[in-house]
Amino acid sequence: MDALMWSYVAGGLAYLVPLGLVLVVFSGLEEEDIRASAALLPTVVGMTVGAYIAVGFALEFGGVGLLDSRHGFSQLVWEWSALSEEWGPYWGMAGFAGWFLRSGAGTPDAVALFFGHLPWVLTATVIPVFSLRRRVSSLAPLVVAVIMGGWIVPLAGNWVHGGGWLARLGTTLGWGHGFVDFAGGGLIGIVGGTAGLALLLAFRLRRPNTGAHPSLPPVHFPVLALMGGFFMVVGATGWALNNPLYSSQTLPIHRVLANAVVGWGGGMVVPALYIWFVADTHHPHFPLLGGWVGWLAALSGLPFLPTFTTFLLGLVVGTGTPLLVYLVRERLRLDDPSGIITASLWGGFSGIVAVGVLADGRYGAGWHGIGQDTYLGVARQGVSGWFVAQGMVADWPGQMWAQLVGGATYFIWAFLVMSSVGIVLALLGGAYSRLLSKAPFGEYASSVDQPAEAPVPEEGENN
Repeated sequence: MDALMWSYVAGGLAYLVPLGLVLVVFSGLEEEDIRASAALLPTVVGMTVGAYIAVGFALEFGGVGLLDSRHGFSQLVWEWSALSEEWGPYWGMAGFAGWFLRSGAGTPDAVALFFGHLPWVLTATVIPVFSLRRRVSSLAPLVVAVIMGGWIVPLAGNWVHGGGWLARLGTTLGWGHGFVDFAGGGLIGIVGGTAGLALLLAFRLRRPNTGAHPSLPPVHFPVLALMGGFFMVVGATGWALNNPLYSSQTLPIHRVLANAVVGWGGGMVVPALYIWFVADTHHPHFPLLGGWVGWLAALSGLPFLPTFTTFLLGLVVGTGTPLLVYLVRERLRLDDPSGIITASLWGGFSGIVAVGVLADGRYGAGWHGIGQDTYLGVARQGVSGWFVAQGMVADWPGQMWAQLVGGATYFIWAFLVMSSVGIVLALLGGAYSRLLSKAPFGEYASSVDQPAEAPVPEEGENN
């Protein structure tokens, strides 16, 4: 099987990840929210795909031909930067070629790149859409899908995977191998989670303080929840290998596949035991959520982390998952009932930091154009953190600086844009609902299309 065909096969498996995530999230929602979200999802997926075809792919990979000399990318060589040329050639901020998958974006190589990265965009978009559910104007999730698929995720992806400025921090500022987010764990977790957080705040979606004792989320279809977990782990194997920009000849395939699975498995262990201990029952939602967090944490450094270290990473981040979800829901009172926003942010940031600490230097020589032959005086040393393999030299704190700047950029970018979008949508929600009620068949519009209102505080409650 040639490399291009393998990208298509692996990319097809990767589409199981957003499907699995949907089922896992459903396991933490009320039945009414499940129905509303399920009815909305086909339109959201269609809007996301359309936005990525129209403008998202061009913004993300319009300059990929500057990185990869294959003939299929020869026309994708327009990488724009807002900075003067005096700063140098490595501050790309957006691709400007390949709109509507035309002008050089219709080659087999380019289509394989589109096909392989679309699951990343869909997964990142699903996270904030679930934060809205049935509590705001029905137009809002569609607008969010278009902006996520056409702008927020692609631009952030360009800065790392399309040859943009974050990937080049090793060349421009001497920070390790530049920002490393191998399979998009930070992109999906931080950008998707931050967008969801921004919408919760913009629409003032908070949990009322009823004084009731916290309870585990209901699981209406436990078999579907378990199927979601199964889809995610199968899809993870394809997700890790579906990028045609990465050569299977130079990557440690054994590490990539093993780490994708053990991160997911390690993340489930402690949440399962914790819920069993504190609630005296087995509950599938939190173990599956922990598996999602462990998998996200593993993605950023799949080929660069030792397998046993990746399993320990999954254990650590899985341990924090139920505690953080409890803190956000019950103490901060943000309405994230399934915990997917909290879990995604936690997993995304953990994976980004893990590369700066745990990358052992054995693989990744020449990554982002750094140290093709030697690095830090060691022949063929690759991406390195603080704890490195024997014979390697620790790249501290250079690689960590790149990781922290990359993670902060993801967060700031997604929060600023989605906060602005959320505030505008919240202001327009009432006008949209009034207009809808006057349209033909508008009398059938349900209360689902009413804008969300902040819960009324109880007497004596501090705001």
